[in-house]
Amino acid sequence: MDNTDTNARTGLADDELSKLLTSKLPASWALNGWHFVAAVGVALFFMYHNYLHLFHSDIWGHVAYGEWILQHRQLPTEEPFVPLASGVPVIATAWLGQAILALAVRAGGHEWLSHLFAITVWMTYIVLARAFWFRTRHGGAALIGAFGAWMVAWGRHSIIRPEVFGLLCFATLLWLLARHGELCQKERDGSQPSVLWTHAGIGILFVAWANLHGSAIVGVALLVCYLAGRAVELLWRERQFAALWQDSDCRFWLMATQVSVLGICCNPYGIDLLIHTLIFPNHPNLKDIIEWYPLKMVSVEGITVGASWVLLVVLLRHSRAPVSVGDVFALTLFALAVSVRVRMVAWYAPVVMWVLAPHLGDVWARCEFDRFRRELFPILQMRSFRWTAVIGLLAWVAICFAPVSRVFLGGEARTERQLYSKDTPLGVTKYLREHSPRGMVCGPQWWGDWLVWQGPPQMEVMVTTNSVHVVPSRVWKDYLSINNALPSTDRLLDQYRINTLVVCKKLQKGLVERLARMPAWENVFEDDVGIIVVRKRAMKPADEDDDHEEAMALR
Repeated sequence: MDNTDTNARTGLADDELSKLLTSKLPASWALNGWHFVAAVGVALFFMYHNYLHLFHSDIWGHVAYGEWILQHRQLPTEEPFVPLASGVPVIATAWLGQAILALAVRAGGHEWLSHLFAITVWMTYIVLARAFWFRTRHGGAALIGAFGAWMVAWGRHSIIRPEVFGLLCFATLLWLLARHGELCQKERDGSQPSVLWTHAGIGILFVAWANLHGSAIVGVALLVCYLAGRAVELLWRERQFAALWQDSDCRFWLMATQVSVLGICCNPYGIDLLIHTLIFPNHPNLKDIIEWYPLKMVSVEGITVGASWVLLVVLLRHSRAPVSVGDVFALTLFALAVSVRVRMVAWYAPVVMWVLAPHLGDVWARCEFDRFRRELFPILQMRSFRWTAVIGLLAWVAICFAPVSRVFLGGEARTERQLYSKDTPLGVTKYLREHSPRGMVCGPQWWGDWLVWQGPPQMEVMVTTNSVHVVPSRVWKDYLSINNALPSTDRLLDQYRINTLVVCKKLQKGLVERLARMPAWENVFEDDVGIIVVRKRAMKPADEDDDHEEAMALR
């Protein structure tokens, strides 16, 4: 058969396939090459997060809390894992998020934490992109805005904790607000859509948010910014307070704010959760935690936030889109928040891109980027069901190559070295399980949650990341003295009757050097990550001593 006949038959088969798909699928399902490019980026984004290591952070404390809640079927009233925090009241601001993490571990082990994290983060930025699409009416600008938000928050992109559920709720709030803007546009066009469903969605969202993570106050702050911004615009224009209630937008923001506050109060603690969230950042122990430091421009977060300010200046310089007072208030508040507390970059990033999205869309249109890409890549412009089929195949391939595929397709789970970060104290934990320590263990605070979760049952640690804001300030200061190998280290180890000392070789170099000058202690384990030293002559734990008034005073 010659090439002419072959080409003719191939072309006929393609035409028949196209006609078949056209008759079975809506015309809107016919995609083009640019959709394929976007799909590649979205697929790689998911795979990247699914391959991220599980870090030795407070995720394990949250999992332990969630497991405790599931086992006892109640919320803890005091710290259940750190004896030195015994009796200090605890408010579980992320109890539902912690329970979800624990359920994931029950379902499929630690591997499922990685899957849950990847899916949640992926959904967060898909929802953000959808919200930005309402703001820009352009798919490319919306995806760039979502990617920009991820880049600004780069310093925290790999943190796995209930905070990821809060970020998904925040993205959903922005989507609801963007959809409300679309409804308002339709109202100006003559139709009369109801905003009741928007208010109902906000209420339901905040009920879930308040129980998933304590960051729901961030959403209230955003709504207050836009309420205050709309009020200022009206008062400036109308010069009378009656205009506030007569304006539909002002009524919407007022009702949304009220609904959000009521939603937050729908939790096991009621309004106490809102009050606790407001005063929590002022806890004195938090000032020693890096993520609660002020923003430093030489840090990763400082560089990305600074880049967002440069982008802000450039877009506002060339954009003709209006800037609302609410946008100014929201951007100012969240910029100040991230300047005071670096951890706020996770919430600042979506807000700055939310504000910039209309200006990004305007600059995109005025610079005629669409015309340039049509001229440079004409082959990607044509819509075809072939592209739809290729994108479907791409989605399947991405799932197959991601670790999450093992849930559906089977296969060997990742090894410990592939699943956990390289600084996870796997060897230390194994030794402690084989040689259960007697009494309290003093280890790095950032390893404390892991040791509680993976160490021997009922092991007592001095402090964990999750207990920093719970342990008394005196205990926290004493821990810092030991961590920094101050001259009082030996006295404090005796005072707390600590028989086992766990040291991180990478971050506690001063303490590693001091071990050589501690003759009463001996090295029983060492690997590339950590060291374990124990007393040559163990001290009796405080609760076994006839006179333990000193131990009680420490609590």
